Amino acid sequence: MGSSHAVSGAAGWLGGCAVLAAAGAPAGPPVVVVGTVIAAGAALLPDCDHPSSCVAYTFGPVSRFVCRRIGRACAVLHARTRTPLDVRDLDGHRTLTHTVLFALVTGLLAAAGGWLGGIVAAAVVTFATTGLAIRALWPKRKRGTLGATLGGLVTAAALVTFGPADGWWWLGVPVAFGCLAHIAGDAMTNTGVPALFPLPIGGRRWRRLRTPRMLRFGTGGRAEHLVRWLLVAGAIGAGWLLAV
Repeated sequence: MGSSHAVSGAAGWLGGCAVLAAAGAPAGPPVVVVGTVIAAGAALLPDCDHPSSCVAYTFGPVSRFVCRRIGRACAVLHARTRTPLDVRDLDGHRTLTHTVLFALVTGLLAAAGGWLGGIVAAAVVTFATTGLAIRALWPKRKRGTLGATLGGLVTAAALVTFGPADGWWWLGVPVAFGCLAHIAGDAMTNTGVPALFPLPIGGRRWRRLRTPRMLRFGTGGRAEHLVRWLLVAGAIGAGWLLAV
């Protein structure tokens, strides 16, 4: 679902910017453009708990190593915090990184980095998220790693060259938004996500939440493709409204 997640992040951010513009409080071009790229890339971040995810293959051996470690840490956390009613988890996928808590903490860290680190932190966040967004286009091809790395470097360099020196605290907003878009998308699948951890629900700390049955679909199926194209259409429409 890598490309679907990326599209959901970008479409959601553009849609939000279009709503603000219609309400008479338009966002500036950097917020629209940079925010869209960051939201698209951040929408893949929750899958950093899986060693075979699009995130894991974005930056080659480095990202695979990090994702393996995150997945193991998530599995340990799940084992130590689950209740007797929680289903046992072995690989850590769709646990901590698929929660609202993770999205908010990740967004706050990005905001703190933008506030304290200025353009340097903004460049790092932009490099990583741009790479993730580009990699989503080639999830199973070797050249995707090179394209993600080069694309991230070019975007970060452009930001350093043409972007303002400070005022980047808002980076945390598209980062958190992208993560939340991912969680919402996975909640529409048959597996669901433990979005509200650590709040106990029905005696389960890791209870997986799902949309109503008629709104669920399997990953990689026709329903997912339909949703992705609807999101693409929405992103194009929002972009057109912002441009006119």
